[in-house]
This record gives sequence, C-alpha cells and structure tokens, in this order.
Amino acid sequence: MKNEAVEAATAAVASKSTYAGAGSMIVGWIFSNEFAVLIGMVVGVAGLLINWYYKTKADHRAAEADRRAAQVQAQADARERVEHELRVARLRRDEWPDVRQGTLE
Repeated sequence: MKNEAVEAATAAVASKSTYAGAGSMIVGWIFSNEFAVLIGMVVGVAGLLINWYYKTKADHRAAEADRRAAQVQAQADARERVEHELRVARLRRDEWPDVRQGTLE
C-alpha cells in the first residue's frame, strides 16, 4: 500500500513537471532563448515519460485486481452451485435437515 502511494505521488509530480517544462519552453520561445526552450523540452518529455510509466503500472495493477476479483467470484458461484445441488439431492431423498421430523399428536 505504501508503494502505491509513492507511485501515485511520483505520477502527480511527473504531471506537474510536464506542465512546467511546457511553460518553460513557451517562456524561452517568447524571449528567444534557445537554452530555455531546450530545457523546457527536456523537462516536458521527461515528465511525460515518467507519467506514462506510472500510469501504465497503475493500469496493470487495476487489471490484476479485477482478474483476482473475477476469480474469487467464480469460485463463490461454483460453491453456491454445489451447495444448491446437494440441497436438491437431499430433498429428492426426502431428507429435510432443517425440519424436525416427528409425529403429531
């Protein structure tokens, strides 16, 4: 859980750095400073790549969680099916486990 929080924070910082890089590039272009434009491009691309990496990891983690949840649900459905079949089989054999059998007087 702690690792996921660190990754989410890193992705947020990467997103902000993408915007900062783009802003720096625009300011450098306005003032005709090639170095500022270059730095802005590098920071923007780096932020974009870092953001892409962590978003991909989050998507894979979510897909794995969905797969596990589906597997657990399938096991629960199979267990319910077996229990239902056992109840039906008992009823067919006239076994009533939930009702006391006795004579009425």
